[in-house]
Amino acid sequence: MPDPRSEHRGFTFRAAAVAASLSLFLLMSSTYIALKLGALPWPIIFSVVASGGLLKVLAHRKPTNIHEINVAQAGASIGGLISAGIAFTVPGILFLQREQGLDIPWPDPWLLAVLTVVAGLLGILLSVPLKRTFIDIEELPYPAGTAGAELLKVGKTGGKQLFLVICVGAGAALFALVRDVSFPAGFAFSWLAGYGIFVTLLPMPLAVGGGFILGPRAGFSWLAGALIGWLALVPLLFLNGSDETAARTLTQNLGMGIVLGSGVGFFAVYVIPRLKAIFLPVFQSQRSFGLASALLAVASFLALSLMGVPWLAAILTVVGAWITVAIAARMTGETNIDPLEQFGIFVGLVVALCYGLLNLELSLQASFIIVTFVSVTCAIAGDAGHDFKSAHLLGTRFFDVVKADIVAVLVAGLAAPFVLQIIRTGFAEQLFTPAMPAPQAQMVASSISGFAYPKVFLAGFGGAFLLEVLSHFLPKKAQGKLLLMPLGIGLFLGLGLAIPLALGALIRSYVDKKHSAKYQAGVVIAAGLMGGEGIAGFGAGAMTIFGMAFATGALYLGAGFLLVLAVGMWKYRRFV
Repeated sequence: MPDPRSEHRGFTFRAAAVAASLSLFLLMSSTYIALKLGALPWPIIFSVVASGGLLKVLAHRKPTNIHEINVAQAGASIGGLISAGIAFTVPGILFLQREQGLDIPWPDPWLLAVLTVVAGLLGILLSVPLKRTFIDIEELPYPAGTAGAELLKVGKTGGKQLFLVICVGAGAALFALVRDVSFPAGFAFSWLAGYGIFVTLLPMPLAVGGGFILGPRAGFSWLAGALIGWLALVPLLFLNGSDETAARTLTQNLGMGIVLGSGVGFFAVYVIPRLKAIFLPVFQSQRSFGLASALLAVASFLALSLMGVPWLAAILTVVGAWITVAIAARMTGETNIDPLEQFGIFVGLVVALCYGLLNLELSLQASFIIVTFVSVTCAIAGDAGHDFKSAHLLGTRFFDVVKADIVAVLVAGLAAPFVLQIIRTGFAEQLFTPAMPAPQAQMVASSISGFAYPKVFLAGFGGAFLLEVLSHFLPKKAQGKLLLMPLGIGLFLGLGLAIPLALGALIRSYVDKKHSAKYQAGVVIAAGLMGGEGIAGFGAGAMTIFGMAFATGALYLGAGFLLVLAVGMWKYRRFV
């Protein structure tokens, strides 16, 4: 355990300002990416590059250092995680309104902003006492946080990388704007429909970038699920008398079952052997955080109550968040996986079960709020663990990172519901179509309201659960190359998204085998692709809300991105 006196100060006004600004940028772009792609890789590498570049560009009289950059990037990445907690859950209300005609009120954005901030602060607070056990004593790897620290150690966070991200992002943004004006629905292979093969190719730079970051195993598993579902199962059902909608829905319910079953199976084999290691530190460490924990627990109860969650359900939700935060913190530290929406679904179903046993009524809106609260809390807890790991490795003052995270939670948490509202309004026609499928939100909605084909869902759930459990008792070499969770997502989303994502995974495979030294540059380029398309999509949606035609808004945005590209290329050449 490092001596606190040897830790270096990194929290400055400049670092806080960069953290807040980048967290808003990541909130906007990541919310769009989450709804469009159905996955959101950790934003830490982008945060390191962008924070380092901005601070070094802004450093005129007072030079920056790795501790200031580390503090800034820690806060910046919070925006991406808050976007996941909101985008993976709340849009499910719109899905049930549209698909099932259910009268579920859309939450008040101001109250949702308060709830998001309280959930984020709870995630940070509960992670602080776990830092001593999971990082100082057990030294869990926290891969994304370790990667960020290594990047800072070698000093590759200057203007060159920043302007490379800007150039790539501006190019991706221009492509996305032209695509959304010229062929927004992608390219449909309608001649295959007679055979029950429904394929719409979606040219998406962010999917290629996402595939590179996720890697070959996840990317090819995703593609395998799409091939099984949409070149085998859907055509088989269609040719045997099912209509297109029924065949699609059945396949998607199977995919949802596999995703949830693999997640619960992983929880089972992961949590049960580690019950003591996960929860003993919680009970031991919370004594010193008693007052702060109690105050935030009361704030959480009040925020949930203001959102219409009954008092008993609110208490159960806070307790559930307390438990799942510890699991999320350790799981993220060991595996780099934080299935935040599944934590939320689990707590939501437990609360609903308790209410059912007591013959009490729990509204669907209250269930959504419960899932959202737990998801945001677990998302922030996972990200905070990576931030604490990076601080531990670099010797950055621990509570400087905590302060940056708090600033970012306040800024991004307050803005998140309004960012989601802009996308909800600007992309009303695209949400829950192949162009913007929002699969996690659909899964949350179906888990709360029920599945169209419950037996199919249960078959996928049971099979994935058993396979996930059994695989952990096999040697690593015998576990196979397919990952069940992305395979299930591929079944759910189809080939249109799986193909560009697999292309990114294929590029990553080639880089890993032939040019491993260029991996970091590949991650930077992938982050630029995702961020550029994300911010362009969000910007176009925002402009339509203010009465501007989409094509006109895209033209103005395109001109702006051309200017950004020109400046970025000029600056990049200067650094090279």
